[in-house]
Amino acid sequence: MSAGVLGRGIAYRAKRIALLAPLWLAALPPAASVAAGAEATPPSSTVTVPGPAALPTSPPAAPGDAPAMPERRVGLLGSAAQSAGAAAHSLYQGGSWALWSVAEGAAAVYSGVGQALYETAYMIGSNQTPLSRSEYVDPVADLLNTPDPAASNAPAAPPGPAAAAAAAAPAAVTDAGQPPQALPAPSPDPTEAQAAPVLKPIEPGLLANLLYDRSARNADGSFFVPKSLQRMFEVRTARVTETEVRAGIKLNGRVVPDPQAHGQVEAGLLGRIEPPETGMPVLGDVVRKGQILANVVPVVGVVDRSQVRREVARLTHEIRLTAEGIEMMQQFRFVPFREGKIVQMQIRLDGLRQERAALLPMLKTQESLRSPIDGVIAATTAVAGRVAQPGETVFDIVNPQLLWVEATVPDPTIAAEAERGTTATARTPEGQTLAVTYVGSGPAVRQQSTPMLFRIENPPKGLRVGRPAAVLLAGQHRAQRGLPLHRSAISTGSDGVQQVWEQTDAETFVPHAVQTQDIDAQTVLVLSGLNEGARVVVRGVSLMAQLQ
Repeated sequence: MSAGVLGRGIAYRAKRIALLAPLWLAALPPAASVAAGAEATPPSSTVTVPGPAALPTSPPAAPGDAPAMPERRVGLLGSAAQSAGAAAHSLYQGGSWALWSVAEGAAAVYSGVGQALYETAYMIGSNQTPLSRSEYVDPVADLLNTPDPAASNAPAAPPGPAAAAAAAAPAAVTDAGQPPQALPAPSPDPTEAQAAPVLKPIEPGLLANLLYDRSARNADGSFFVPKSLQRMFEVRTARVTETEVRAGIKLNGRVVPDPQAHGQVEAGLLGRIEPPETGMPVLGDVVRKGQILANVVPVVGVVDRSQVRREVARLTHEIRLTAEGIEMMQQFRFVPFREGKIVQMQIRLDGLRQERAALLPMLKTQESLRSPIDGVIAATTAVAGRVAQPGETVFDIVNPQLLWVEATVPDPTIAAEAERGTTATARTPEGQTLAVTYVGSGPAVRQQSTPMLFRIENPPKGLRVGRPAAVLLAGQHRAQRGLPLHRSAISTGSDGVQQVWEQTDAETFVPHAVQTQDIDAQTVLVLSGLNEGARVVVRGVSLMAQLQ
C-alpha cells in the first residue's frame, strides 16, 4: 500500500470522529439537567422546573415564608444546568475545531510525503509510470504555412496539358457514377535528395575562434596577431632609420667595493668568539664606525697562564734593574768604558720590553673587534663559541652607496687611450643600467689583461658585490653605420639567434634574424638582417616570443 493511500485513509477516519463527537457531546446538557432535578426533588413528589419565561413576576416572598424555599432551590438548579449546557456547547465547538485541524494537517503531511516518495522513485528509475506530455505548437510554423495574401490575389497560371488531363480523369469517373479513387503520392526526385545539404557537427576549434581572438602562423612564415592581443600585451612599434654612430667597446667586469669604503675585521689572537652585550650582528645589518661587533677571549690553559705570569714577572724585574743601572751609570762620569756599557744596557732593556710585550696579550681577558667604517655586514664567519685563529677575517663590511666596477681589457691600448672622468654605461645580467665614470687603470697585467676601474654613480638598491657587469665604453676613432634600436626590441629565438619582429600589416608580424653591436647599455646597432624604414616591435616582444 502506498503512502498516499494510507494518508487518505487516516484523514477519512479523522473526519468521521470529528462528525460523531458533536453528537455525543450534545447529549450531555439534558443528562446534567435531569441529574440536577433528581437530586433537588424528593422521590415522593414530582416538581416541574420552570424556564426563564415561566418565572413568577410577583415580588419574592418574605424571608419568613416557608413555602418559597423549594422554588428558590429549583431556580438555582436550573441556572446550573444552563451553565453546564453552555460549557458543553463551547467544549463541542473547540473539540470539533481541533479535530478538524488535526485531520487536515495529517492529511496534508501524508499527501506531501506520498508525493515526495513518488517523485523520488521516478528520479531513481524504480517508478516506470509514464508522464503525460503536452504537444508543443510552434507559432512560427503556423505563420509559415499561412498562404501569402499577394500570392492568393495574383492570377493563376494556366494549367499545362498534363495537369488538364489529370483533372479531366477524375471528372470522367465521377460522371460515370463511380466513386473517385485517391491518386498515389508522387515519388521523391533522387536528384533533389542528393542536392539536400548534409549537416555536420561544428568543429571545436572553429567555435573557439568565433569566441576568442587567437594568433596563428601563416603559410609564408609570418604570424597573425589580432588587435585584441596586441592591446592586451601593449605591443608598440617604431620605425628604424640608418645613422652613423661611434662603435662601442664592450668590457667584461664585476662589481667591487670602493677601497675607501671597505673594511675587514680580523682576530688578533687565538681565542674563542663571544657576542657583545648588544648582540652579534648578522648579514645585512648596518653598523657604525667604532661599534663593537664581537669579543675574542684568549684560549690559554691554567698551567700555561701561570707560566706566562711567572715569566712576565721575571721580565718586569729585569727591566727595572736594567733601567736603574742605566740611570746610575749616567750619574758617574769617571767609570771606565761608560758610554759602551750604557749602550749595551739600553739594548738589553729594549729586548726585555719586547719579550714582555709578546707575553702580555696572553694574559688579557678578551679582545674587542670593532667596525673600522660605516657600512653593511657583507660577510661574516662569527659564531658564538668558535675558536678564531690570529689574522683570520671575521667580518667583511661594505658601504653599498660606494661601489665600483672592475673591468679587464685584453688590449692595453684601450686603457691607454681612455681619459679619466670619461662617462660610460654598464649593464648587469638582470637588466639594470648603471652610469659609470672611468677612474683609472694600473700598469700591472692580470691574467694577460689590464684592469680598469669605473666608479658607479648612484648605485641602485639591491646591487650586489661580485655580480658581473658589462661596461660599454664609446670608441674614440671608429664609426659605423647601422640601424640603432632599443635593446628591448631584441629577442632570442629557439635556435639561440638574435631576432627582431617587423610589422608588415595591421595584424601580421614577421621575425628577422639580425646581427647587432652594442652602443651603450640601452641601445644596440643592427648591422644586417633588417631594412631601413621597417616598423619594428619595441614593446611586447614577450608575446611574439610565445608565438614560436
